[in-house]
Amino acid sequence: MSAILLVDDSREILSNTAQQLTAAGHDYHYVTDYKDALNYIRLNRPQIRIVVVALNNALGYPSLRKIKSSMSDRATIIVYSENKDQTIGSWVKKLGIELFYEHNRQEIDLFNRIKRSLFQKGMFFTSQQLKELTSTLAKYTMDAEKMVKETAPQSKSLQELQHKLARRLEGIENQRGFLLEAQKQ
Repeated sequence: MSAILLVDDSREILSNTAQQLTAAGHDYHYVTDYKDALNYIRLNRPQIRIVVVALNNALGYPSLRKIKSSMSDRATIIVYSENKDQTIGSWVKKLGIELFYEHNRQEIDLFNRIKRSLFQKGMFFTSQQLKELTSTLAKYTMDAEKMVKETAPQSKSLQELQHKLARRLEGIENQRGFLLEAQKQ
């Protein structure tokens, strides 16, 4: 399950952002229409922390309203648009969505905002980092995935997470072996 939902239209203006997220090690779910987005939200609402919506014309307004009403209490909502005549930007602000970025002009700002929002939501680790830790920990325990899922939310740095996981292992040799291997990553 991904904490980031990218809702793009047929123009695929979020494709560069998706590539940046992949390169940074973050998982995301990418949909190309609002119907799929609303269905994904219905099925995965508790796990979603950030919703980025590409909005380029008035046809998306009703769906954005639905997304906002179902997710505003749980997730950061960000709108990304070409906004050629400034009407979309002003409408988004009237709807109460403060995070609005313009395509081509603020692409890096959008990516940085996503990363900041993840940190603000207590998500300090990328999916890639957690997968690597789980893989390493699996050499020492059968409960690796469960341990990482339980321990990561209470850790604020990778080193802290590694040490907490090591302390949960049985035997000093397993603890040392895990720490040595985990810190090489």
